[in-house]
Parts: sequence; structure tokens; C-alpha cells
Amino acid sequence: MEKVFALSIVIIAYGYIIFGKKYKAPIVFGLAILVSALKLIEGLEPENISRVVDFNTLGLLAGMTVIVEFLKKTGLFQFLAIRVVKIGGKRFFLTITGLMILVAVSSAFLDNLVTIILIAPMIFLITDSLGLNPIPFLMLTIFIDNIGGMSTLIGSPLNLVLGSVSGLGFNDFIKNMGLITIISFAITMLLFKKYTVVDKDVEEKLEKLSDIDETMAITDKKSLRFTLLVFLIVLSLFGLHQVVEVDLSFVALLGAVAVILFHKKNFNDISNEIDWDTLFFYAGLYILSYALEEVGITRLLANMFLPLSGHLFYSLLAIFAFTSIAIPWLSAVPGTLIIAPVIKILVNAGFSPSFWWIYAVSANLATNLTPLGAVQNIVGVNLLSKQIGREFSFGEYIKWAFKPYLLTSLVGFAFVMVKLYIGG
Repeated sequence: MEKVFALSIVIIAYGYIIFGKKYKAPIVFGLAILVSALKLIEGLEPENISRVVDFNTLGLLAGMTVIVEFLKKTGLFQFLAIRVVKIGGKRFFLTITGLMILVAVSSAFLDNLVTIILIAPMIFLITDSLGLNPIPFLMLTIFIDNIGGMSTLIGSPLNLVLGSVSGLGFNDFIKNMGLITIISFAITMLLFKKYTVVDKDVEEKLEKLSDIDETMAITDKKSLRFTLLVFLIVLSLFGLHQVVEVDLSFVALLGAVAVILFHKKNFNDISNEIDWDTLFFYAGLYILSYALEEVGITRLLANMFLPLSGHLFYSLLAIFAFTSIAIPWLSAVPGTLIIAPVIKILVNAGFSPSFWWIYAVSANLATNLTPLGAVQNIVGVNLLSKQIGREFSFGEYIKWAFKPYLLTSLVGFAFVMVKLYIGG
């Protein structure tokens, strides 16, 4: 009876994740705590909670958030965006491609949400100045944000969770996801170019934007030098963490402490810089995911794929199809905390480790299909709605997203298969 009640609470929580409008983090965390408090699931006692909630992921997220927030305040990203525009001059597609490269690189090492918040004002400035419809440009930014983020362990929240469940490291993601990220980027940009037409008048207006002095965007050079140095050291240690054997969360948190001390702040002073909603949301999801495992849902899902044992192509196709359908509606992180434990069971049962990468590719690309796919999608849509002065509907989003999603996903599946059968 307890497990049935626990499952009911988990279903309510996921229902709210999909359909709820506000207060998702406290509601999801509260329901997770309710499952624990009522002792519906064995193993959720306070002394065991650290075995359920991955504090390495939460610590990594918290540390990187602090560093990025201080870096953002220096004006670095505005500086880079303006510099890209000046390099492009009146060459429209070169300018847009340069901006999207900046988006992709930023999202590979920063939070996807931060990237959208930083780049969207620049996109709107360009489209306003050129008299262009901002919809295709911001949608392109959302797509590239998600594509760029899939290249590294820290590039997307989905990858962070997947890494914590699978045990895959920072270098594993770069090695296996780097090339498909570049290919997906190229496909998306080519689609954008095919369906976007600009005249010479637009190119002449774009050249005038080059008059903006990018150095004025830098607000604190001293802070920029130190924070950027810490950021680069942290990233370097991420790449070496399997050699130096220091957990990523400790590296990120030590970097955050160094930045806090440099700016002569206390933890209370920077409390607003930490994304508490995301941290508590993740903590709640880890508990709910554990509950699903304990009530047998994870095993039930895994059993659906067991008949495909020994049929590598069809088993990978089944995971790909299941992921492509589920993630756009469940959202990236909640969906991953359901599906990743299923994959872990299957891999431990003898299925190919390529399951991790078919999931990583399909899930990251599937986040582009709907606004529900990731939180940055929702924020991007809200910013766009304010810019155009009307609601940008769910159906409109899918209309813009379907073709890039479909092409990149199919190519992504083919990429993993080729790599498996030919590349080894």
C-alpha cells in the first residue's frame, strides 16, 4: 500500500512538472520530502539521503553558477557579442554564424539558461536595427543553445544528471559528443540560411552596428581578469579530474570560494546569485527517481527492452525512439532521471554501453522540439513573447522546431550507429 501511495505522489509531481505553471521547484521538492517523511520508501531516512541525492552534481552546479554570475557582471559576454558583429561587418550570415558560434561555445561551458539571457538582448538589438522578424533568430538561438550544451558534461543539466548516473566523465562527453555537436550545428545553420532571405539594405544597416564600441561593455577589468582566470583554471581541472582524482564539485566550489573572497563577499552577499530553485528541484527529482526505482517502475521499463537483447540495432533504435518521444514532454532533467536508471539496468544486463550515447544524443536534440523540452526554451519563448507583443504559442514553437529537430535527430542516430559499427 505504501508503494502505491508513493507512486501516486510521484505521478502527481511529474504531472505538475509537465502542466504546472508556477512554483515547480518547491512543489516537486515538497512532494519528494513528503514521500520521505511518511517513510513510504525504505532508504529515504535523513542519514541515507546523501546516497540518493547526487551532491556532486548539485555542488558542481552551485559552484559554476557563482563563477558565471560574477563573470557575467563584468560585461564579457556583451563584449564578445559586439566584437562578433564588428568582425562580420555587413556580411549578414557571417555575423549570425559568428553569434551562433558564440552561443554554442558559451552553452558548452555555461548554464544554457544563462546563455539565452545573455544573448537574447543582442539578438533583439540586431533584429530591431535591421527591421527583421525576431522569431527565426531567437528560435535559432534556442536550438543552438541546446546543441552546443550537449558537447560537454557541464554544458547541459541533462548531461550532468546523465554523468552522475552513468559514471561518464568530462572527457568522455567531449570525445563522444564533440563531432555530432558540430554536425548538428552545421545542419541547423544551413536550414536557417535556406529559409532566411535578406536584401542589401539589411546588410548596409548591419554595417552601421559596427560603430558600437565593445570596450564600453566591460564594467570591471580587474574582476574580469581574475574571474576569467579562475574560470579557465576550473575548466582545465575538469579535463584533468580523472588524473588528479578530485571530484568536479570540489573543483567548482573551490573556484567559487576564490571568486567570492576576491570580491570581498560573504555567502549571504551572493545568495541571490545561486539558482536555489534548480538545486532544490534537482534534489527533489533525485528522491522521486529513487522512489520510482524502489516501487519497480524503473525495472518495469527496463523489462520492456529486454526482449531486444542480442539485437543491437533494434535495441538502440528503441531507446532512440522512446527518448525522442518522452523528453520533449517530460523535460530534459526529469526525463533523464527516469530513463538513465533504466539504461543503467540494461547496460549492467549486457546491453551495449552505446546506449548512453544514443540517449545523450537523442535526448539533447529532442529538447528542441517543444518549449517543455528545457527550462531555457520556456525562458526564450517568454522573452520572445514580450519582444513581439503577443503570445508565441506552443504550436508556433513546434512549427519552427520540427524540421531542425527531425534532421539533427536522424543524423544523430546515424552518427552513433556509424561510430559503433565502423569507428568502434
